Amino acid sequence: MNPIHSQGPFQSTPRERRVSRLSLWMGWGGGGVALLGAIAAAIGRARNLPVFTGLGAGVLAALPLFFAVMTVLSIRQMDEYGRQLHARAASIAFLVVMVLAGMLISLEAMLDFHTPPWVLYLAGMTVWGVVGCTLAARDGRGR
Repeated sequence: MNPIHSQGPFQSTPRERRVSRLSLWMGWGGGGVALLGAIAAAIGRARNLPVFTGLGAGVLAALPLFFAVMTVLSIRQMDEYGRQLHARAASIAFLVVMVLAGMLISLEAMLDFHTPPWVLYLAGMTVWGVVGCTLAARDGRGR
């Protein structure tokens, strides 16, 4: 008997609750840090204060590192299924972003425009999230 299904449809294991808390902290914490960085950068630019501009830029530049560390901590708490799910989702997201980057490089040269790097970052994170949810739902483990 599968231990997941023996707990009822909406109950979770202690491990799943730990991962959920860590993921929630990653979302709210990362959002808060991004907001503070953006506010500091905006104040620095509006009032011509290089200290605030530099602080905001530094915080925003370090934000992907925060998400990387929190993601690794979260994946280390997961069971084998969760790890496999994230690995599959990340590999698909990587493929999509590489195809998108290759297309944009070709189109930028022909059509004379520039794509900001955050577009690729946003596309990769979005695809990773969507693929992870889709794989979990398809496998019947989505909640």
